[in-house]
Amino acid sequence: MNQDRPSPEFASHEYIRPNVNWECGHTCEGCPCRIGPSPKGECRATYECSPRLVTKPGETKGHWACTRPKSGGGKCENGPFPDGTCCNAIAQCQPRRTLRSKRQRAIVFTCIATMLLLFVGISQSLRDDFINPGPVSNIHASEHFARVHHQLSGEASHCAACHDGAKDGADSWHSKAFAASQKGLSPAELLRRDPIASGAMDQKCLTCHQGKDLHQQNMPLHFACHECHKEHAGVMPPADNAYCIACHGSAELMAKSRQLGTSPHPHPPIDATQRNTAKIQPRQRPAEGYTDVITSFYQDHPEFRQIRDGIKDTNTLKFNHAVHMGKGNIPRKMDCIECHKQDSRGEYQLPITYAEHCKECHTLQFDEKTPGLALPHGDPYYVRAFLRSLNIQYEEFGRDVEGITRRDDLIRYITDKRTSIESQYKTGEDLEHMVFFSDKGTKFADGQRAAFTGCAVCHEVKPAEAANATPLIKNVGVPTRWMTLGKFDHSLHQKGLSCIDCHKVMDSERTSDLNLPSIKSCIDCHSPKGGIRHDCTTCHSYHKSSAFEPLTPAPKKTAE
Repeated sequence: MNQDRPSPEFASHEYIRPNVNWECGHTCEGCPCRIGPSPKGECRATYECSPRLVTKPGETKGHWACTRPKSGGGKCENGPFPDGTCCNAIAQCQPRRTLRSKRQRAIVFTCIATMLLLFVGISQSLRDDFINPGPVSNIHASEHFARVHHQLSGEASHCAACHDGAKDGADSWHSKAFAASQKGLSPAELLRRDPIASGAMDQKCLTCHQGKDLHQQNMPLHFACHECHKEHAGVMPPADNAYCIACHGSAELMAKSRQLGTSPHPHPPIDATQRNTAKIQPRQRPAEGYTDVITSFYQDHPEFRQIRDGIKDTNTLKFNHAVHMGKGNIPRKMDCIECHKQDSRGEYQLPITYAEHCKECHTLQFDEKTPGLALPHGDPYYVRAFLRSLNIQYEEFGRDVEGITRRDDLIRYITDKRTSIESQYKTGEDLEHMVFFSDKGTKFADGQRAAFTGCAVCHEVKPAEAANATPLIKNVGVPTRWMTLGKFDHSLHQKGLSCIDCHKVMDSERTSDLNLPSIKSCIDCHSPKGGIRHDCTTCHSYHKSSAFEPLTPAPKKTAE
């Protein structure tokens, strides 16, 4: 039991000392070289030995002798080459770090990282400067944002305005990191191509940007704000086209969108009190949901729905573009800009009004002998009251326009006008009937033709529903915009283009014609070939807008 045990056997020539950081790359094969790598990790192997020149007595040239030691296999059978080069060359290897060296480096890295974490965690100001990825955008660094944030939160504007974790110390980092990993911010999740769902920081964004939380009601997922809006770059860059295609180019997400479009919406609709009262063409989702897969505007964007679905203008106003553009019997040819005026921003067209655009040619002068006295426009009840108070109308016209001040002269003027109008129209009822129902070709029972064009020239007029009542004129509804899902700037398109290049109105003879440009006319310019930008944000905005009616599923057709 007390006998000495033999010491373990090992090859002393293969022993790697603890202070060596590199080992031969052939070690794993069981045959490391004797010389080993250099201190810098470079392979130094050349030949198995360095032959020695042996000269025996009486010899002049001598011969080369192998010097390989017994630990390396002893003298080789072939011996050196005649020029004294060893015949056994050693293959070069790729030296490896020893286990000791790897442990040493791991320990040093851990110590440095720990010191940095402790240093950063000690001071919040130093910590913020250290972890700040870059300057915030101009708007978020402005005094206006600081003032708004102070009004909403009562705190000064700093990192905590968006990041809740900025208020806490380093002891809360582990909980924040765990919460981030649950919200799709883990390294593995960040490497995915799928969009990230919204989290707590997005609620901070919505504190100021109210009403910007949704795109459409049937979106399958509520995405994070920073998916498209990249902060900490000084100037916030515009949203990249790839963010739109991530959803609209995915058949899977579009299928989910279609399914939600025909089921109750997971998000509440827009508050009815926030809807704009402007005249906008009502629109509904397609019956199959929304929408087709789109990867680019110029390749597979569908035709505009107003054209694709053959939508017609239901406006009751009678209007003929071709006649007004010079193909009809009118005093002069008109130009588009005479009626279609741009708004203050130059983007869209202002509404057409009778007083500004029609009155010059379509006067409501009912008395040929009294130029300047015209019927009021806009309210049939007011028109009827005007006709039934002609004495008062003639009196005011004579006093204010003709300049008649004496009472006797004014009475005589009114009497002459009444006599003249009675000679043109037999009774007041005939006058009212002609005012409301006469058009360019109207003839009455006695063959008399109307002395002027009445309301029926442009409007849809129906007889009164009761005796001694006012005829009914159907309200005119002209939508201010037809394509409400896309933005447009007319002023930019006037550079090198005329109205009729896009709007084919020269042959339009019906009010129901929309005369909207097709998508082909847009692609001619907005494409790589045309050279004008064609990304999604050129026309579309991601966020919902309370200015327009929300999209609703198309009603299902019921069998009769």
